[in-house]
Amino acid sequence: MADWKPARRPPERPARPAAERSARQSARRPYPDLILHGGKILTSGPWGTPGPSGPSGPSGPSGPCAEALAVHGDRIAAVGRDDDILGLAGPGTAVVPLDGRTVVPGLNDSHHHLLNRSARAFHGIRLDQLTSVPLILTALREKARRLGPGRVIFSNAGNAAELLDEGRTPTLAELDDAAPDNPVVLTFEDGLHVNTAMMRLSGVDARTPAPPQGAIGRSGGTLTGVFSGTARRLIHGGGSSAVGDNGIFTAEESCSALLWAQRELNAVGITSVRNPALSPLDVAVYQAMGERGELTVRVAMDLDVDHVNESVDAIIGQLAALRNGPLREDAWLRLNGVGELWIDRSTDGMLLSRPYRSLPLVADGRHGYQGIQCVSAGRFTELMVALNRAGWRPLVHAGGDLAIDLLLDAFEKAHGDIPIDGRRWVLDHAHYGRPHHIERVRALGLVVAMQYHPYLYYPLFAQLHGADRAAEIFPAASWLDAGIVVAGGSDYSKVPANLFEGVAFWTTRATMKWGTTALHHRVTREQALRMLTRNAAYLTFEEHLKGALEPGKLADLAVLSGDYLRVPDDELASLTSLLTVAGGHVVHQDPGFDALVPERLRR
Repeated sequence: MADWKPARRPPERPARPAAERSARQSARRPYPDLILHGGKILTSGPWGTPGPSGPSGPSGPSGPCAEALAVHGDRIAAVGRDDDILGLAGPGTAVVPLDGRTVVPGLNDSHHHLLNRSARAFHGIRLDQLTSVPLILTALREKARRLGPGRVIFSNAGNAAELLDEGRTPTLAELDDAAPDNPVVLTFEDGLHVNTAMMRLSGVDARTPAPPQGAIGRSGGTLTGVFSGTARRLIHGGGSSAVGDNGIFTAEESCSALLWAQRELNAVGITSVRNPALSPLDVAVYQAMGERGELTVRVAMDLDVDHVNESVDAIIGQLAALRNGPLREDAWLRLNGVGELWIDRSTDGMLLSRPYRSLPLVADGRHGYQGIQCVSAGRFTELMVALNRAGWRPLVHAGGDLAIDLLLDAFEKAHGDIPIDGRRWVLDHAHYGRPHHIERVRALGLVVAMQYHPYLYYPLFAQLHGADRAAEIFPAASWLDAGIVVAGGSDYSKVPANLFEGVAFWTTRATMKWGTTALHHRVTREQALRMLTRNAAYLTFEEHLKGALEPGKLADLAVLSGDYLRVPDDELASLTSLLTVAGGHVVHQDPGFDALVPERLRR
């Protein structure tokens, strides 16, 4: 049983009438609003001590495990055995039997571009849901019919050629045929795929040169409609970029999308996210929703800055204005840091120590291509030192091993100026973290935010970087074994991002349909759960508030559809939430989960 002791009268005092005892007890301690009992409560406490559920599951010891918990207000009031917790119930307490089901702390996605991706999915095409070219074209035709001529059709991302039945993406001719009167911009892993109307709106034609570190798809002298790297910035309309986070959707459109997306996240047990790359307008959207009580997902916000083009002084000034503005922070919404700052780019632009096996579009035929460095080492170091002096914490995208080297060099320079150990600076991604990085990361006290992209995109990594290198991607076990805090997240454009796909990858190294890779990098299920709970809360300095089901912490939890510790490996990715509670209120209930919860406890 966790830190909890039932209030009992000392035995030497004479017994009092039951009514008087009840009145005095009520005066001392309010009754819980909600009790869950008869289940397996995985508190996410220190692992290794068998709990009351008995023997080890398939991935190791069952860990700290209780049978019941009580909630009062927005906090966990008590965690323990059924008899003890049920004894706390009083008039008005909602009592929910779990019938042996597993309860985990609310999941925390430590890297999810929630606002922008939600708007694209809700108001555009949910590209990640479509598995073939015909389905994509049908969705485009339907969206064009609903919007009418002239309106831009966007998509979220989360799809790639290898995920489609045909093994290819739609052609320019197919996009033109599906929506001839609507500009179309679809976001695939290899870049933006647009139709002729979108290129016309953007002022792009066959004579347009590709910008540095960008590529425009061509077949002979004809455009294919694919724009990669910095060439994505050429696609815009009405004065707004079609790829950035700003200016595409109104505040009202963003709010409506977030209301929908939050419920989608709640349905898979997610109660918190860290949202990188937010503009002042994005922050205002979140703040307005928080003030109206519309948030059902807690958001740690990272601020976007143009670290490539803006001067360091200008960046520090912009951040000071935001810090000194009217931002209201609470348990639902908080300012977290500055990022995502990019050293290298995504899959086709990771900065690697050896050449790519095959050349992506952005390589533009260059022999010995090793990726893209977004900013010079000198400029990046200057910015890190300045952010440190101004009291800001950077969160930096570094995927390739050379990019991680550059990040550590700059972080060490900042540390030499003003120590950063204990400040929890963040290395985002670290796809190709190597053994020689580990001691440097540990010495600086960095937190690593790690994802599970190979689950969906392994063939792309293997094709571009080589199968031997791709097999070693995201070596979570090495970082954790070294005592480094690794927080799990998605970074996907899928809404919702299913973090149990991440659990499946981290614990089994299984991809969606291409077998397993580097089994020596597996973590235990207990470690994976902590990556998505305690460790993710630690990244945002909120471990005192959430990440574990312990008395006094926020009542954020999920009742799972299967036994997390014992479900077969091949069923991990399909786990979902039957009941999700955030701040003591039910924010999701599966129609098949029969639990009576009063309306006052719903949000």
